Amino acid sequence: MNMTIRLDGLGRFLTAIYGDKTDLPGMLDGLGFEPEQARRLREECLPAVAEQFVEAVRKKLTSGDKDLWFRLLSRRYGLDGEPPMSLDEAARSLEVDAGYASQAQSDALQKCRYKKTQENLKRELHRIALGELSKGRGRPEKQQVVNKLKRLADLHAAVDLTRMDYEAKRAEVLKKVQTELDALESEYQPLLDAAQENASALETEIKNDVLLGGASVRTDLYQAIYVKGRVSWDTDGIDRYARAHPEVLQFRKEGQPSVTLRSVGK
Repeated sequence: MNMTIRLDGLGRFLTAIYGDKTDLPGMLDGLGFEPEQARRLREECLPAVAEQFVEAVRKKLTSGDKDLWFRLLSRRYGLDGEPPMSLDEAARSLEVDAGYASQAQSDALQKCRYKKTQENLKRELHRIALGELSKGRGRPEKQQVVNKLKRLADLHAAVDLTRMDYEAKRAEVLKKVQTELDALESEYQPLLDAAQENASALETEIKNDVLLGGASVRTDLYQAIYVKGRVSWDTDGIDRYARAHPEVLQFRKEGQPSVTLRSVGK
């Protein structure tokens, strides 16, 4: 397996997905890591990151025990580190018809171009990068995070001061024309209120009609979409049931952890 071929192939594959020229190091640089962490990912961890990312692509393109889409793209772009093949060569190696291979390639790339798939692949890359950086000396000291939080507080304070200065100067400008604005509001606000009231009343009538009809209605400019009631589950009850019937846990999925920043005391 040739890593240069794999990385070049990933670059062509990612460019085909995202439209603009894209490669794996560039995507890593866009994940928000500090410069030294980004350098480590590019210079020390790239082979491991590439291997795991290719596996993430495989999972996205595999349905059940069928992975023709992935195997086709892998051979077309060299994601396996082997020299890339033409479409006809890939079709022959996979023992499928050339026309079928062409459609499969188109369908596979289209799935990867869906916004949801693009976002999922970026999240997977972020997870992989975090895993690689957490090895060895990659974990930041707590004091590093504390220092960054203090810097963040200073930056937000600077933003607040700038906003206050803007609001003060804006108020001075508005004061000069406030009389004219008040007269304009007195003239138009009753008209706006009446129009909004009529629109709201008609909206309510339309919603009632659609609920009674049980089907969506569409025109060139507006549409009333009928949506069935959302099904919800008693989470606590399901958890209790799962403890008694652990076989249902195979259907449970847990998302990736996330971090929310918020100021203290608000």
